[in-house]
Amino acid sequence: MSAQKTERLINLTLALLATKKYLTKAEIFTTVAGYTGTPETMERMFERDKDELRELGIEIEVGGLDPLFEDDLGYLIRSETFQLDVNQFENEELLYLTMSVNLWHNSALQANSKAALLKIQSLSGPIESDAVNLPVISDTENSKTLSTAFDSVEKRYGLNFQYKGSERNVQPYGLYLQDGFWYLVAKEKEDIKSFKMQRIEGKLSKIGKEFAFIKPAEFDLAIFLAKSRLEKKEVAVLRVRKNQGHALRSKYSVIEIDDEWDQMDIEYGFDQEIIQTILWYGPNVLVEKPEKLRLEIKSRLQVLANG
Repeated sequence: MSAQKTERLINLTLALLATKKYLTKAEIFTTVAGYTGTPETMERMFERDKDELRELGIEIEVGGLDPLFEDDLGYLIRSETFQLDVNQFENEELLYLTMSVNLWHNSALQANSKAALLKIQSLSGPIESDAVNLPVISDTENSKTLSTAFDSVEKRYGLNFQYKGSERNVQPYGLYLQDGFWYLVAKEKEDIKSFKMQRIEGKLSKIGKEFAFIKPAEFDLAIFLAKSRLEKKEVAVLRVRKNQGHALRSKYSVIEIDDEWDQMDIEYGFDQEIIQTILWYGPNVLVEKPEKLRLEIKSRLQVLANG
């Protein structure tokens, strides 16, 4: 299973777990990141995803939104029926799932996340990882923040929060998971922006009543993400120690330098993601270029060394 597909399945699972009402296919396609292409293509992707989740032991409940229209079906996952067959996943995918499950630790889905995490950790033999310190997102406030964000997208009410030192008032359009980090896509004034959940300072506050705004019918989360990733792309030139960084090696081309190091050129668009990735690998990954990234990594390591 590809990392992209794993990410989409996690997005779908958490969206169906978080919702309190049945989600239609149209709502899923516009709020769950990973569904792209023509309506027919997304339909096929969704049907395959449903089958794969059921094979993993995740029960998806199907229900009618309106008793007068049998074709108007919706989907959700009952928290009390949530199960996970982790034997279907590769080691790298299990690490990714572990991070997502930890995000829900101490949240409204606490019992289910703990059960899933126990299943992941009970596999025979350790889960191998290149990560020096795999991040565990288990803070109660972070979990509450994410739950509020999901609720605001579903019920279409505004949010107020502090972000990068300034107050923001937004209309939430969707959420997506990328490289282990959650992002809120929302309209602020006249612009649609992406906000990294981890950077939100303090709590999310509700603005106004539920269903106070209408998300434009033409808005497509997948198209927004695709455009965003094309913007502000930079290339990080990294040195990766031999026999290390296997996850990176599986995704990027490798240039042999000497007996100890290889080189990788990695295109990125978000500084924090590439910084987090490099820090995970500790002394096994060094930054050659750009200079600002190298200095930022050096600064972060000095802070860690000084406690």
